[in-house]
Amino acid sequence: MSNEGELRRHKRAEKSSPVQIVWQDRSGADRFLNGRSLNVSASGMRVEISEPIDKQIYVTVQCSALGLHGRASVRNCTRKGMKYVLGLEFSAGLRWKPPAAEGK
Repeated sequence: MSNEGELRRHKRAEKSSPVQIVWQDRSGADRFLNGRSLNVSASGMRVEISEPIDKQIYVTVQCSALGLHGRASVRNCTRKGMKYVLGLEFSAGLRWKPPAAEGK
């Protein structure tokens, strides 16, 4: 199977689940947002949120439906209509593993 043209290290799975994001903005104020996941891989996820978050900010992400709770870095944030799509790269050992039955 060829991955020609694919630059990603891990395959993404489309998953729509509630996500909570907590971070400190550049002024040091605590911030909190609810969003929803769009897709997830072993090393990161894409999340739809209602307001932008600066790139290179570290956030705490929690998504019970996907078994995720830990730190991630904001790699990109793009406006899409009235929402923002956030690209997160997991850090501090956070990894997502698909359920075993999903690959069958």
